[in-house]
Amino acid sequence: MSNGSLAKRYARALFALGEELNLVEQFNTDVNSFKYTLSLNNDELLTALTTPIFKVDERKQVVNVVCEKLGLHQIVQNFIYVLLDKDRLGLQNEISDIFQAMADIKAGRVRASVQTAIEISDAEQTEIVNTLAQSLNISSDKLIVGFDIKPELIGGVWAKVGDRTYDATVLSRIQDMKSVLLSR
Repeated sequence: MSNGSLAKRYARALFALGEELNLVEQFNTDVNSFKYTLSLNNDELLTALTTPIFKVDERKQVVNVVCEKLGLHQIVQNFIYVLLDKDRLGLQNEISDIFQAMADIKAGRVRASVQTAIEISDAEQTEIVNTLAQSLNISSDKLIVGFDIKPELIGGVWAKVGDRTYDATVLSRIQDMKSVLLSR
């Protein structure tokens, strides 16, 4: 079985528990907090927890401390122990992403990524969020947008929502002009 389908099975199992207990959003927050914590310092904690040099009991003690510090729900903590016992903690990032996508669908949320060449104001960010939400026919509070700065875009805005891409950057216009000029 591939790691992708295995991660889906684990994510679905936790999601089913979350739905049954009406705790999907809390589980989503907990799983993402744990994912973020594992990613700190170039994944040092994840590496330590997936290295067979340390005994499973030692790794569980570390996980226990991390889970307590993060205040994770006991079911999420038990889920992480299962991943540890089955030597599947390396799938945690993928499981987290799948779980988040499932939670977003359940809550009617849509995620988008926006890139600009320079930092933009809060008002400009709000305008972009409202425009994207309007184009998707959803309310702006259901649209979660991550903003990144990519100086190589030169100017303009690039956005990705699901499988849709909106490209209104200077870089793409220059590339289009280059293609037209070279084709003549």
